[in-house]
Amino acid sequence: MGTSIELTIGGVSLSYAKNNMGIDFGFLFQEGDETRRTLDGIDYEYYADHPELQDILHEHEAVFARPLARMLPRLALLNYSIETARAEYESIVADATETQSWNAPLAAPFLTFDEYCELVCRYPLVGLSAGSIEEDEKAKGRLKLDADFDRVPWTDNSDMFWSEVSYFGAKLAILSAESMLHVLALNPENLAVDVVWEFGPLVHAGWEGREAFHPGVRRKQKVLIATEGASDVRIIKRALDILRPDITDFFNFVDVDERHHFWGTGNLVKFAEGLLRIDIHNKVLFVFDNDAEGVEAYRKLEALNLPSNMRSMVLPSLDELRNFPARGPEGVGSADINGRAAAIECYLDLNLPAYPPARILWSNYKADIDAWQGALEFKESYQRHFYDQSPESIRTGSYDATKLVQLLDALIAEAALVSPSV
Repeated sequence: MGTSIELTIGGVSLSYAKNNMGIDFGFLFQEGDETRRTLDGIDYEYYADHPELQDILHEHEAVFARPLARMLPRLALLNYSIETARAEYESIVADATETQSWNAPLAAPFLTFDEYCELVCRYPLVGLSAGSIEEDEKAKGRLKLDADFDRVPWTDNSDMFWSEVSYFGAKLAILSAESMLHVLALNPENLAVDVVWEFGPLVHAGWEGREAFHPGVRRKQKVLIATEGASDVRIIKRALDILRPDITDFFNFVDVDERHHFWGTGNLVKFAEGLLRIDIHNKVLFVFDNDAEGVEAYRKLEALNLPSNMRSMVLPSLDELRNFPARGPEGVGSADINGRAAAIECYLDLNLPAYPPARILWSNYKADIDAWQGALEFKESYQRHFYDQSPESIRTGSYDATKLVQLLDALIAEAALVSPSV
């Protein structure tokens, strides 16, 4: 008979393989997601009669499990979205419509994507019955009364069900696992339900080695973040670890413990030029400060026509930086420092005890972009203040991380647009 492996959510099968791994879904999970679950197909009476085999039972029940809500950021970084799900569904409908044209006409048209999503979300996963019933009509449970199920395109597994939850999956889980997770997430009641990859039985049966199953982003899915200074790396890395822990493993950074290898915008541009010459296939995101020098370097990099596996960005322009104290030849005034003086320290909490209000000091004029370059006074003090904070204070708001959150959101959005090299 063989042994199956499934990716499930709330008992609904999203992907299935037999006697082999099938799709490697390890990238959906992180360290700490391995656990045990009671699984169908395990002879628990045998283990009850052999208590000395408890360690083997633990291996037999091994799964990766993670709540759907904590999986969505990981999917987004790999460019899966509700819009990619829409395109997938509409492609299935188009194929089904073409096939149907050779057969008897449908009693009602196929559901639109929005109607399909509404149907999927009409029945929260936690409310579906898993009790096995042999008679098909009774196995459908409440769902047999819903005529919209007949308006979903037919697939090879549409008649393989034995319970209400399996009927729901057989009829509605017709998209890829990644797309189905996005559709199911439209119902807030599903967000707390675990997505489970049940690999233990396959390993126990000897079809795959245990080493084949490990959580975390795969090498080709990682993005190298290249910055113009060591402080940028340290701040971004710590902010990700604390504020976006569910995706921190997506990012690699140049090691700056000893020194930064590409100090300054000019060297970072040269680094990018070098990567272009050697045709590197890794995913790389170049990050520049939101100041005059950063904008100038960003424009130079954009002129290189970077391939799809490389992108560049400037730290985001924020409303909080549009009316910022600045000191120049004419004294202290207010200025919009976006694109002129917003280095990464400007995105930290700038309310420092025993220090005057934060301000910018104008320095030199950049003729190429017609803008003055400025720098934040006492920037090292703001860095130290950030490093001294506990993760809890940064997460809960006693340390003002609102600008850092906006920075991370912009960086993550850019990283999601970096495509694997083909």
